[in-house]
Amino acid sequence: MKILVATFCLDKAGSHVLALALASELAKKHTVYFFNQNEQLVDPGMVAQYLSPAVRVVAMDRYPLFNEVCWKLNALFLRLGAKFSVHEKAKDWLGRYAIRRYGIDIMHSHEPLVARSRITRLVQRTGVPTVVTDHQGYSMLIKVGEFGYVPYANLARAVVGVSRYTADLFTGALVEVPTEEERRAGERILASDYQHEYENATQQAAPGPRQPVTTRVEVIHNGVPRYAPGGAEPAALPIPAGSFVFGMVGRGNQQKGWGDALAAYALVKARFPARRFAFVAMGDGPYLSTLRAEYEAASPDIYFLGNVQTPHPYMRQCQVGLFPSWFSEAQPISIIEFFENGVPVVASPLGGIPEMVCPPAGPVAGRLLAMNPDATPRLDDLVDAMSAYVADGALLARHAGAARALRATYDVAECAARYEALFREIVG
Repeated sequence: MKILVATFCLDKAGSHVLALALASELAKKHTVYFFNQNEQLVDPGMVAQYLSPAVRVVAMDRYPLFNEVCWKLNALFLRLGAKFSVHEKAKDWLGRYAIRRYGIDIMHSHEPLVARSRITRLVQRTGVPTVVTDHQGYSMLIKVGEFGYVPYANLARAVVGVSRYTADLFTGALVEVPTEEERRAGERILASDYQHEYENATQQAAPGPRQPVTTRVEVIHNGVPRYAPGGAEPAALPIPAGSFVFGMVGRGNQQKGWGDALAAYALVKARFPARRFAFVAMGDGPYLSTLRAEYEAASPDIYFLGNVQTPHPYMRQCQVGLFPSWFSEAQPISIIEFFENGVPVVASPLGGIPEMVCPPAGPVAGRLLAMNPDATPRLDDLVDAMSAYVADGALLARHAGAARALRATYDVAECAARYEALFREIVG
């Protein structure tokens, strides 16, 4: 098959890690192209780590002359008062060109089909069979009561939920009625952290009751390659021997719960004044930079590492991973990476996280948090959950072993095989 994998951009995110890793695995048997719609938003280290040279990237910067001409026309038309971007329209043309030039059999989008997305326009204008993986895009819209996306989602031949929760919420088999407080909190998060995607989903959405989902819906868990050092590993952090180490990985925005995690860490230290502690923070963003300025000088035991391409060497120094996210989550790649290193997690019970940490048919590999009415984690429960591992070595060892065992659930080869079977069935 000839497969076109599409993402909105390639900045640092778990959904993009999956897109790159899955494209690389599929490229072992198929011809795979990768359409990155925003060449300005790329994490080069992440791409180098997860994307195989066998996958050809389709992006504006891969056509330098065309890109330069489009930027110049863009500037000219804007000076003339145009209400559109020539450069953005050129990306539509590039997507259509790639589908026809390379004879694409199926497109796999890691961006949801919504009212104004480019992928929606490509499906409508080319008719290319398309499978969408819902990382949490649809889930977040559903949780604020926004259902205008349904007619566009139904254009896909299939929508893949990365967890049973995601799939059931999408189909309506699971109905969650948000409180007004939760809905307002969700809209704030969408407007700040996912502004472009939210605007694309809502600006042309027709009012009215929710339409039925008619497309096929499947559940395929994320698959992540096991860590293999590509060279010399970074030196271990100079954490004093005997320290109990908490770790956290994620985008440096408020929705990931960085403020909650650091506040809880300070309270845990106060609860155990005779113990040594450390906190390893792996992430980057304006919000986290603000916290770094607040904490770093007075707390040398907090290691702010910024954007880390290979977190595994640092995860090995941790005893517990933290995921106190707000409002919504999908199936965080970083939880899988912590599991690989035998690190249990304390996490908000959002999206697919409960299925990962406390699977129905598997061992428990962490603790799920109690939440406030606005879908933020309760700070007192976060402190208690972290403290339980500090106080109970047997609990920590039991959950660490469960984490290692659960890592096998997220094998990238098995994940790719399931997508391949789905694609073949759709293509015929």
